[in-house]
Amino acid sequence: MSRSKGQSATAGSAYRAGEKITDQRTGQAHDYTNKSGIVETMMFNNFDLTREELWNMSELSNTRKNSRVAREFQVALPHELERENHKRILEQYANMLVRRYGVAVDIAIHSPGREGDHRNVHAHIYCTTQVMNDGQLKTKSLLELSDTDLRKMGHMVGKKQVKFCRAYWQRCVNSEFRKSGMSERIYHRSNEDRKLSRIPQVHVGPHGTLLARRGRGHLSDEWQINQAIIAYNNVISIDDARKNTMQNTPTQATKNTAQTTKAAAQISGLAASLDAAEEARLLAHKSADFQQKQKATDVDNARWKPAKIDPQKGAVIDMFQQDSQGVYRWTKGKSEGQEAFRDTGKSIHSQTINSWALAAELELAKQKKDAGEWKEIRAFGSEEYRRAVWIQGQTMGIQVEGYKPTTQELAKYALQPSQGLAGDQKSIPKNTFSAEAKFQNKFDNQEPDKTNSRVAEANTQRHSRSPKV
Repeated sequence: MSRSKGQSATAGSAYRAGEKITDQRTGQAHDYTNKSGIVETMMFNNFDLTREELWNMSELSNTRKNSRVAREFQVALPHELERENHKRILEQYANMLVRRYGVAVDIAIHSPGREGDHRNVHAHIYCTTQVMNDGQLKTKSLLELSDTDLRKMGHMVGKKQVKFCRAYWQRCVNSEFRKSGMSERIYHRSNEDRKLSRIPQVHVGPHGTLLARRGRGHLSDEWQINQAIIAYNNVISIDDARKNTMQNTPTQATKNTAQTTKAAAQISGLAASLDAAEEARLLAHKSADFQQKQKATDVDNARWKPAKIDPQKGAVIDMFQQDSQGVYRWTKGKSEGQEAFRDTGKSIHSQTINSWALAAELELAKQKKDAGEWKEIRAFGSEEYRRAVWIQGQTMGIQVEGYKPTTQELAKYALQPSQGLAGDQKSIPKNTFSAEAKFQNKFDNQEPDKTNSRVAEANTQRHSRSPKV
């Protein structure tokens, strides 16, 4: 945060913490008390100074017109972890900054924006550029020194200091993943250093990000480029996982490859419209592996069977617990705690073709359509998924677009005209799953079908970005 760019430590801290801070140097009041989305704030090594006192001290102790008055680390907090995990990660990282650089640290955790990615829980780690010594800011920290000065003092140069900070963030996050029993990991090294073929994303910038949040991302070239890169990298990640599995267990290479291909084909879901389905499909499918059609198995001989719903026993979606990021997880059974599907607003991304999960997805989708949020319910992804969710929809009286049933399937399951709910209001069946009914969350004698309902493991390792400095 540089004064030569018109930035100030007081304004930056007030915005990130959602507080009112008056800059003693300029007399300007920075009031962000009405800002929403502030989850929590924390301070470290501040010697009981308030946020206003600390950052005014930083402003007053940096006298040059081009002084750096603060340094910020922007970090993405893994959406798979809970808030307490996030706090422990940030505390560990802040304590490292205090020990290594002697700075005071001011942290603000922000929730995802209403129009942005629902998983984008993030934090702003705001540091002084000077060492805190007995409640006073005096000498510059190592992060602010030139490479020449760092070499004279026997320290790593600035670029290596940054790499150390990124590596330590990786360590903090992965440590919390391990303690939580999760297999996800992040990496601080670049794709090139890790010899990966994934393409790095381009910087979208505030203007492109604002357009995307307003649903006009197509007007930003950078945003469009990133969507194409994300789609391509999804395929590459699956391929990397397959190669890694083959290298580690060569005797089971053929079997594991088939399992990975099947898991990849299950990256499917429901969407609000044809456009939304196409957008979601393109993000998940950019490879011939995804574009090959699977032959539908005769329903009479297939293992998969639709769930038979008894509305007297409650809504099926009650079998799942939703977290703040829109992820629905099983609450019982052998898959307890595992992700079944996630709601991203205009689409529902499924991780299984378990019939109970499909029924819950359909209940959620119908709520959205009844509320006017969706124009229709359209399936996307593998033919196996689209067929299964269509059949499940027919048994529940919910029309699903995106799958062309066979004559035999129509004869056995079709309950509504083929044009769907949006085509003819008179064809809409009476909703037997009334939201007003008081159902208990019990499914005493009904067990999920025996098909494999575990979370698809097409992307076995999550690759998050390390903090920008």
